[in-house]
Amino acid sequence: MKLADSWVGEPPTAVPSEPFYDEAEELDEVDEPKDGCGGVGWQPYVLTKAHTSNKMLRELAREIRGVEEQHGKELPATHYKMIFDNWESASRAFLQPNHDYFTDFLAKLDCVTVPKGQTLGAAFERAKRRQPPSKALIIANQGVQLLATLCRELQDMAGDQPFMLHQTSVARLFTQSQRTISNWIRALKTVGLLKLAEAAIPNARAARYYFIE
Repeated sequence: MKLADSWVGEPPTAVPSEPFYDEAEELDEVDEPKDGCGGVGWQPYVLTKAHTSNKMLRELAREIRGVEEQHGKELPATHYKMIFDNWESASRAFLQPNHDYFTDFLAKLDCVTVPKGQTLGAAFERAKRRQPPSKALIIANQGVQLLATLCRELQDMAGDQPFMLHQTSVARLFTQSQRTISNWIRALKTVGLLKLAEAAIPNARAARYYFIE
C-alpha cells in the first residue's frame, strides 16, 4: 500500500515519514541491477525436500507478481530467467533430471490471480466483482453469497494452507454485527463450503478455515 514546503534561510534536514505497509516493505529498486532479479526475494522458495516444486514455484510466481504490483510494472523476461536460474541452482538436489521446470514456472506466472501482499480489503473488492460459488447459490442471502466468494479469494491467497477469518474485520467490511457474520460462517460450513482447520483462541488468534469448492 503507498501512502511543497518552503523555508526561510537554510532548509532543515528533512526527516521522511515512514509509510505504512500492510504486509511487506516495498523493495528497493536501487538493488535491482545488482542481482538481475528485479528485487524479488526468491530464497524463501528454494526447495528443502522432494516433491514440493509445484507448490514452491507457484508461491515464487505469486511473490514476483506482488513485486510487480508494488513497482507498477512487469519485470522483463530476462529477470524471470535470472530468478529461475538462481532458484534452480539452489534447489537442484530436490529436482528431477530432464524435467522442464522453467516452462512450469512461466505457466504459473501466467496463472497468478492473487499476488503476494494482497490484503483482506483487496480480496473483498475482487469478490464483489465475481460470481459466487455454485454451492452458495442455495442460500438466497446475497451477503452470505458474497462471504463465500470472499472465502474463495482468501483460499487462493493462502494456496494449500488454511486462511484466517477474523470475524471483527469481516464484520466491518460487510457492515454487519459479529453475531451475523458468525451465523453466516456456520451456514457456509453446513453447506460444505468451509471446513474449520484451527479453532480460534480468544484474544490471541482468529479461526482458520479451508474453502472447499
